[in-house]
Amino acid sequence: MSRPSGAPPARDYCPNCRIAGPHDRNRPRCPRCNGPLTPLDAYGRIARQEATPRAQMAPGAPMTQAERNHTYVPPRTSAGGALRPGPRLSRHVKWVATRPADSRTRRRRVAAEPTPTPHYDHNPGWGLVDLPPAEPVAPQKTYIERMAARLPRLLIASAIVLGLAAIAQTWLYVLLVINLDAPIGYSMAVSARATVVATGVAAVGLMVACLVGLAGWLMDERRSAYARHDQRDPRSPEQIMLGCWIPILNLVKPLAFFRELLDRREDLLPDYTRKRLWWLWAGWLLVNALVISGVGIRIFADTLVWQSNALVLVIVSNLLSAVFAVALWWTITRLFAREAPSAAPRRFLVAA
Repeated sequence: MSRPSGAPPARDYCPNCRIAGPHDRNRPRCPRCNGPLTPLDAYGRIARQEATPRAQMAPGAPMTQAERNHTYVPPRTSAGGALRPGPRLSRHVKWVATRPADSRTRRRRVAAEPTPTPHYDHNPGWGLVDLPPAEPVAPQKTYIERMAARLPRLLIASAIVLGLAAIAQTWLYVLLVINLDAPIGYSMAVSARATVVATGVAAVGLMVACLVGLAGWLMDERRSAYARHDQRDPRSPEQIMLGCWIPILNLVKPLAFFRELLDRREDLLPDYTRKRLWWLWAGWLLVNALVISGVGIRIFADTLVWQSNALVLVIVSNLLSAVFAVALWWTITRLFAREAPSAAPRRFLVAA
């Protein structure tokens, strides 16, 4: 138990409610719980209390400044004159400093003069900004998808370049025939060789691009055809690419890919489309046979006559390759584009 201090009381503390307020001699009990109040000094210690309250003193008795500020109360003693120990102050007490009522200044309210309505002379430039709606970003296409979208144009370009290569090689063949009887100029021979090499390299590059685009076109068309039947393409993209690009497999695999695509396309005439595919495949085999024969003879030929014969085979293979490129373009843009002509069966009637 803490001993009472000799300092005057400054606050009244209620142990039950754990609240404190300014000291009032005429308020011996808590107004909330009606419990006894404990006087505390300015340091939170139990203070002494005056035995005679102000209500029992003679009227008109002078009051000191400390009594007017509620900061002093005479000490409270027991009947024998000894100090009564009070309860220990809790550490959870919150002290609040208040100013005396007579020292508080009141603010005078001054009537504000009427002001005009706020407005802007120009656009303030702040606030909500109306941004245009963001356009959906298209997914980035792969190289194979871009080549598949350009496949028709690549086929037409390949046909044109192959035709130019056939013309350049024909020019070279004519120079070889003339050279049998009379010599030709060096510049003429160099220009002919350069034209043949340039057109040949361009034709090979376009052929590779067409094979890449054809693989992408097959993957896209097969994916759409199988999706309409709620199925998944059994051929993986790797199988289609290898079947179109490997030299030996690309002789038979593309036909299988086209036939599987035809089986999932009810909008096409099966017999009409199958016949065109067979003719296309036969042309593809013939073109490859002529190219391999012409290149082989030209490499292993020992005489000028056999080199001329090999050149003739290369010219013929270039012309057939150009025709094949146009036929493949027609197959992709017309036959499989739901624009195939209707092949109605012919009916024969008995004449009357």
